[in-house]
Amino acid sequence: MRCLAIFGLVAGLALACASGLAQPPPPLSVHALFANPLYSSPAISDDGETLAVIGSQGDVQLIVTRPVTAGELKGIAKQADPERRVSWLKWVNSHRLLMSVEGRNPNGVAMRSRATYLFGVDVDGKNFEWLGKRWPLYGQDQLPVTFQDHILQRKRSDPESVLIQIRPPYREDGSLVMKMNVNSGALTPAVPPANGIDDWFADKDGNVRAGIAHKKGNILEFWTRVDPGGAFELAMRADAVEPEITFLGFHEEASKVYVLKNLDGRAAAYEFDLRDKKLGALVFARPDVDIDGLVRSADEAQVIGVRYTTDSPQVHFIDARAGREHASLQYALEHQFGQTVQIEPVSQSQSGNRQILEISSDTQPPTYFLYDRALKNLSPLIEGRAGIAREQLSPTKHVGYAARDGLAIPAYLTLPLGREPKRLPLIALVHGGPFARDMIQWDPEVQLFTSRGFAVLQVNFRGSSGFGARYRQSGYREWGQKMQDDITDGIKWLVAEGIADPDRVGIYGGSFGGYAALVGLTKTPELYRAGAAYAAVTDIELMLSDDQWYDWGSNWHEIMIGGEGGDTERLRASSPLRHVANVRVPVMLGHGSDDERVHVRQSELMAKALKDAGKDVTFLEFPNEIHGFHLEANRIRWYESLIAFFEKNLAPRQAVPASAKIGSHAAQVPGVRIVEAN
Repeated sequence: MRCLAIFGLVAGLALACASGLAQPPPPLSVHALFANPLYSSPAISDDGETLAVIGSQGDVQLIVTRPVTAGELKGIAKQADPERRVSWLKWVNSHRLLMSVEGRNPNGVAMRSRATYLFGVDVDGKNFEWLGKRWPLYGQDQLPVTFQDHILQRKRSDPESVLIQIRPPYREDGSLVMKMNVNSGALTPAVPPANGIDDWFADKDGNVRAGIAHKKGNILEFWTRVDPGGAFELAMRADAVEPEITFLGFHEEASKVYVLKNLDGRAAAYEFDLRDKKLGALVFARPDVDIDGLVRSADEAQVIGVRYTTDSPQVHFIDARAGREHASLQYALEHQFGQTVQIEPVSQSQSGNRQILEISSDTQPPTYFLYDRALKNLSPLIEGRAGIAREQLSPTKHVGYAARDGLAIPAYLTLPLGREPKRLPLIALVHGGPFARDMIQWDPEVQLFTSRGFAVLQVNFRGSSGFGARYRQSGYREWGQKMQDDITDGIKWLVAEGIADPDRVGIYGGSFGGYAALVGLTKTPELYRAGAAYAAVTDIELMLSDDQWYDWGSNWHEIMIGGEGGDTERLRASSPLRHVANVRVPVMLGHGSDDERVHVRQSELMAKALKDAGKDVTFLEFPNEIHGFHLEANRIRWYESLIAFFEKNLAPRQAVPASAKIGSHAAQVPGVRIVEAN
């Protein structure tokens, strides 16, 4: 077995200057960017002595351990079934690992869906088994539980058990909290069902003291108790779509919690008194962006910081000592890497003395270091993408422009290295959600395009999250309308600036981003030379009416998208499936047959409509694939086909033969169903 990629850093490494006239670096291979990392998801045992990682050999996964500082690797478990993927590892003591394995849900009715299975294995490889296979609930043996990996917390005084939240099918009165023996999987009730609570929360000591119930009429109820043995009391009610207050985490004092509440249009962190049911002191707020979450001390006893995202993730430290420690780490790592990096603790020993830190940036693939707090020592552990040289990576910059109605739109631009920023071929890369956001971070899609000479524009169109309630709400019911105009205006701005070649613009995205790509091809067809979409919504009415596939649970979609009576005309006007006649350029579609969020028929219908209309379309359907990719082979096939598609269709006009057959590269890929128009 290959050893962990241990590497030494060379001080003074620097990015190639994007503004210089140096020769462009060689293109990055799809395999280097999108293959499963050789080792990933590192986790450290409670005693800080053993390291566990997920090792990958193609689509075969191994659970591998070794002494944390040095020593030989040892494979202790194997997952070779392509239908199942290990998604995380978690030590529950110093000799036992739990892992979540995602696979097909055998209990799906009239739909393909996913399930999670909880497995356990000892550090020596013994007792590797599926812990949920013998769960008896309500007197029924092997009653299926779709999601088995929702671990709430564990009592540090009881290293042989964890608290787990489960919800058996057909249960209407909320979720259950059970204590699970980590060796046998045996369950015992920990908290009686109460108040229809769906989501439970446990404090640092493993005491379940809060829960959220989803009630009819888009109402959330937040139930809490100060005394771990006391009765739950209703602390607050909130609207499920736009809650005025939301639970953020437990306070150091049992009588308080932390919450998010709107302040001057942005989500701010506050204290909340459980006894008086009143909002307390402001903890932290930003005038420009929302608060994302809390940062806790190693023992989880106190909140030491607050998370937020400007152009990249940031932390405001409340605890001065923790702030100084982070600043020292930042200084050492930025000196070592020669650039600003993001530092994220991903695992730590029970004492917190040893931590595994993930280091990344827009031009640094995720890399892992071991941090010994007692010795104040950092040592490199795992290099996530050893086949990528940083000199090949393009930095991302914040840009901004005014939309046609004057709204300021934040966006990001990444330019290819070694090329004049003039009349470049451009890819508009649209994020999904749509209530999500782009930021400056490691993004292999961006680097794939820029390494082939494309400029990449990422637009945080109205409706994107993180910029306050007003900005998010300005995207409600604007699918294909003002949200799309923001993307269009960004492209036209880059053309006016002379950066983008108006004759070589493409658009691509996944999920909602794929929807936006197809809307662009049908709404402003003159703007594009090619477009691609993965797992895209193509007909909004079909998505909203497909109740065999979706369990909306509330009418949030009517608020955010539309769909109530009398709204048919607007939804149809915003559905690219109904406007394929407008398409003028080649289109490439991809979709997984097991997609649980956007039914594969959305792409099947679009491909057929384009083909029937005589358009140039290639459709790659990936059997057994999800909303995204869990198999390396499928991921590589898609991105090899995608980059070949854009390289061919965004080449200078004179370089494209009139008789070129779109999708010839994709047609050579085995195991993918291809629908192609002549």
